[in-house]
Amino acid sequence: MKRLLSIILIILIAVSLVAVSGCAGGGAHLELNTDFKKPTTLGDGEGKRVKVILLLGQSNATGCALNSYLEKNVGTEQYSKYEEGFSGVLTNYSVDNWINTSNGEFVKTTVGFGHRGEYFGPELGMAEVLSEKYPGETVVILKYTYSGSCLKTQWLDGKKRGEIYEACIKFTQTYMDALLESNYDAKIGAICWMQGESDAIGRVADKYYDNQKRFVSFLREDLDKYADDGKIYFIDAGIQAGDIFPRYEVVNEAKAKLASESELNLYFSTIDEGLTTDLEPEENPDLAHYDSMSELKLGHLFAEYIISSYEKRN
Repeated sequence: MKRLLSIILIILIAVSLVAVSGCAGGGAHLELNTDFKKPTTLGDGEGKRVKVILLLGQSNATGCALNSYLEKNVGTEQYSKYEEGFSGVLTNYSVDNWINTSNGEFVKTTVGFGHRGEYFGPELGMAEVLSEKYPGETVVILKYTYSGSCLKTQWLDGKKRGEIYEACIKFTQTYMDALLESNYDAKIGAICWMQGESDAIGRVADKYYDNQKRFVSFLREDLDKYADDGKIYFIDAGIQAGDIFPRYEVVNEAKAKLASESELNLYFSTIDEGLTTDLEPEENPDLAHYDSMSELKLGHLFAEYIISSYEKRN
């Protein structure tokens, strides 16, 4: 009975989010904060090469996995390494309209960059793998996410760029320009996208392919001057199965189709990879969001595809 009530509650929350976001109709104005502060601690890059990765999407990109469960699962010794962070992988982040943000600074990647400070997102797993792969190098993650957001009416506005998209582009341009002005040789190599849950509830799922194709085209057009060797890979994570997002198959098929059309578009299935949402919190699982070890694995998977994209480039 407790599990049934949990499922009903999550469905009601999801439907509410969609109604607010505009997936069920016209999008509501969001009053986004776009006063992005210039970094004060960046220093002179002295021409150093920097790989830049964008992390975009909704709540599973934001991160709703609890730090406390991560510590419980990996143990105190490993968790202390996550708390210490990865200095070779810097993250500049603004999530959920500044609910949690680095305030324009490039900081070493650690726990606490999720929806609030007690949560973490995919950037942690990304940093763990990328720091091992590229020792001595600098990787930057620019993270801009908005939980509960709809691709159709907020990242996009019909066939135009939407409110969240425009804010995201301003965020990206602000901090790419900051890197370049500070004498870093910074180029965007890939965009990691974890979104689609809000679009998987109603009829908007049928347009996900068209909407995402347009969205990716806008991204490459608007960020072309920052592209690494003229190429920006788009790495797309599938969404979870289940009653909460009844049209998940339509969304995932759209993602896979887009990936099949270009070598620059990459897709992986979170379902096939075994990511879970039904374990945490133990007394009342949050079925809409990945458990701590799955959120960490999501970051690992993104990192593996990022590495693959750079190998393809070479």
